[in-house]
Amino acid sequence: MFLRIKRLVGASAAVVFILACFANGILENAYVNYPRFPDQQEGRIVPHAVKGIIVYITRGEFDLLSWLRWIGIGAGMVAALVILIHRGDPFRSKE
Repeated sequence: MFLRIKRLVGASAAVVFILACFANGILENAYVNYPRFPDQQEGRIVPHAVKGIIVYITRGEFDLLSWLRWIGIGAGMVAALVILIHRGDPFRSKE
């Protein structure tokens, strides 16, 4: 029973980690074309470094990136913890 729970938690954390990383990368690539100077009319006033340049994004976009990073960090830590608890492969039974 405990092995089944570890498998489910580990696999879920790994999937969430991968999705958060992909979403973060997709958003960062989309921000490359954003203005390099603050744009008050569109609300893009928060500086953000992307691929060596500084672009300006909205506060909501900055908060979304922050949440995605923390979700990725948390999910990665949970997945690593499951691997450490199981001493390697969480899908192998202890036979």
